[in-house]
Amino acid sequence: MSVDRSYSPYEVIRAYHDRGMMKWGAFATGELTEAQNTFEKEKKEDKVIQTLPHHLVLHLLNQSFSNQVQIKVKYQSKDKLNEIYGFVSEFINNQVRVKSTDKIYLISIEQIINIS
Repeated sequence: MSVDRSYSPYEVIRAYHDRGMMKWGAFATGELTEAQNTFEKEKKEDKVIQTLPHHLVLHLLNQSFSNQVQIKVKYQSKDKLNEIYGFVSEFINNQVRVKSTDKIYLISIEQIINIS
């Protein structure tokens, strides 16, 4: 569709060609990217890790200790969620010692959220 601009005394106005929807592409792309980033952020925040019951945590730790099977332990330390891989080597009071390849961790059993 073309607009008749022959009424104008200025050549620039008569020769102007509107690009149509192309001029809005950058705005639409920016809004779409922002919406996707917001969606992904909310999706990550919605992920709630199910905390295992205390008796199941103790059972899994005991199984790992007895069979010397490597486990992945997710535990809460301060405001941070940590994840380690290793073998249960010892139980001390209400804590468990987990040996990974590079370090030995002493974790309170109450801090453990998940074991796999």
